[in-house]
Amino acid sequence: MIRRILEKLGITRKTDDKEPSEKGGHPSFDASNKRLDPGELLIEVAQEFEDEDRFRTKAQEVASRLSFNEAKGLTRFFHKNPPEPEHLKSKTVKYGLFGVWMNICQNAVFEILFNYKEQSIPTLYSIGFGEYDWTQYKAIHVLCRLAKEGIQTDNIINDIGEKIQSFRYEAVFPSIASLSSIPGNKQVPSIMLAVFEEYSADDPIDGLAILRLLSINYPQEAIEKLSFIKALAKGEDIEDRSPLLDGAILSYDEAGNETFSIDGEELTGSLEETHRINAALLYYSLDPKDQEINDLIDHWEKTAQSEAHRSQISEFKRQKGGT
Repeated sequence: MIRRILEKLGITRKTDDKEPSEKGGHPSFDASNKRLDPGELLIEVAQEFEDEDRFRTKAQEVASRLSFNEAKGLTRFFHKNPPEPEHLKSKTVKYGLFGVWMNICQNAVFEILFNYKEQSIPTLYSIGFGEYDWTQYKAIHVLCRLAKEGIQTDNIINDIGEKIQSFRYEAVFPSIASLSSIPGNKQVPSIMLAVFEEYSADDPIDGLAILRLLSINYPQEAIEKLSFIKALAKGEDIEDRSPLLDGAILSYDEAGNETFSIDGEELTGSLEETHRINAALLYYSLDPKDQEINDLIDHWEKTAQSEAHRSQISEFKRQKGGT
C-alpha cells in the first residue's frame, strides 16, 4: 500500500519501468518521456531516400533509439505504410505514381534492421526465405550486406545457395546481384553459375546478365563462359528475338503497325544490337586480345544504329586505353 501511495506521488519508480536495453538500442522515448510514434520514426528515415549517406545515417540514429523488438515491429509497415508527408510528394512523384512510397518505406525498415547486425538475421531469414513478396529480395540484400561484413558469411551464402533455386523469377536476379557483391568467397561463383545454367537454357540474355555480374568480383570464373559470350556477340540464338522477352510492351500505331515500348519510351533501336554489343564488351573486358571481338567492337563503333551505342563503345575504349 505504501509503495502505491508513493508511486502516485511520483516519489518512487514503478516496478515495470524498463532500463534501456544493452543490446539493440534503447526504448523509444523522447526528452519528455513521451513514447514516440513508430510511424514517425520510420518517416524520419524514409524522407532521406534521395541521399544514401543521410538515409543510412538517419537509420542508424533511429536504430539507436529502439530496442530490437520495437524495430522488428516496423515490419508491419511493409504494406500498410504511414501516411506520406505532403512535403515529400513533390519528390516521390518523380519516380512514378504507384507503389513508390511503399517501396521507400520498405527500404527504410530494412535499413533500420541492418543496424542490429547478427540480431536481425532470424527476422531477415523469415522474410527472405518465406513466400514471395516485394520484400523477399530486399531481405536477401541486407543478408548479403551482413555477410560482406563478415557476419555469418558462410552460413548466409550457403543458405541463399540452397534456397535461390526455388525463388520466383522476379526475386532471383536482384538476389543474384546482391550475392555478386560479396568478394573472395568460393561459394558465390558456384551459386551464380548454377543459376546461370538453369536460366541461360531458357533465355541466353538472362545468362548474359548473370555473367556480367559474376565478372565484377569473379572474372576468372566468368572466363570459363567465354564461348557462350562470344556466341551472343555474334548474334547466335538471339536472331529475331522478340522485344517482349525483354519486358517491352506491345501496342499498335494508327496505321496498325506494331510498336514496342519500355518504361513508357518507344523503342527506336535494335535490342538485338544492344545485347550483342553488351556481350562483346563483356568479352573484351575478360579477354582484350581476341581479334574477332575487337573487329566487332570497331565495326559497331562506326555503324551501330543507335548513337548511344556508338558513344558507349567510344567511352568504353577510352576507359580501356584503346584508340
